[in-house]
Amino acid sequence: MPAVKNPDLNLLQHFDALMTCRNVSRAAEHLGITQPAMSAAMHRLRQLFGDPLLVREGGAWQPTPRAHELHQHFRPLLEGWRRATRARDAFDPAHSAHTLSLYATDYVQYTLLPRLIPRLAVDAPHFQLRIVPARPQHGLSMLDTNHVDLIAGYFPDPTPDLRTRFLYQEPAVCIVREGHPCLRKRWDLDAYLRYGHLDLAAHTRYFSTAIDRILMGQNRSRRIAATLSSYLVCPFIVQDSDLIATMPESIARAMKGSARIVSLKVPMTLPPIAVSLYWHERYQDDPAHAWLRQYLASVIG
Repeated sequence: MPAVKNPDLNLLQHFDALMTCRNVSRAAEHLGITQPAMSAAMHRLRQLFGDPLLVREGGAWQPTPRAHELHQHFRPLLEGWRRATRARDAFDPAHSAHTLSLYATDYVQYTLLPRLIPRLAVDAPHFQLRIVPARPQHGLSMLDTNHVDLIAGYFPDPTPDLRTRFLYQEPAVCIVREGHPCLRKRWDLDAYLRYGHLDLAAHTRYFSTAIDRILMGQNRSRRIAATLSSYLVCPFIVQDSDLIATMPESIARAMKGSARIVSLKVPMTLPPIAVSLYWHERYQDDPAHAWLRQYLASVIG
């Protein structure tokens, strides 16, 4: 394959977008150019490096080993260039029409958004926050591929190119229906295991994983009747059954006015769930991104 004569350094920006988005259309949108222009840049990059760079695997585009190696080599240069050339104008939230996306489970949305969006509508009336619901098989990779700008949730092992800021934590409680048979007897681990359970998968299975690990250490287990992806529907299933659920305290407390449920202490020691904000280092110094991160943390704090 012939080499590209006098390669344009702007191709590095195209290369970074392709490696980040792993999709020609999204990479073009990320750079604000047309898809044919991005396809042409990808063709030139393949000629330049003598490598396909992106290959189809399992229905998705994945970087080749050579592309990974090149991206790791060039990324610090690109980040330094962006920092040096970024406009130094102060971000004005009162007039900005910036749009940023936040990925979160319904639990995090419930605890976070009622405190955030009403204030945001006053302090940054033209700013648009797009909420992306959490889905199985997704998570922090949404930041790597530039599908979202921020993620709020619990992810214990972020990659080195992600930044993290702690937001809040809270304990778990058990919920049962009003009049549940367990309320007439001693509440302990035996009572907890006597009935079926609703498992709240919620993608990271924070409390569920901790519960199952503790029980496994005692050679015991729960009987799972159903696995849910939504915290908010859980109390309404509990109120019409003898099932038990273990969930964040704030959801249980808020739902007592809507569902006929009773909260009980979890009969084992569970660590509280810690919710943090995650973003890719490429946006560390972006003025709008940095403002929203600080604003969100101040609202929660």
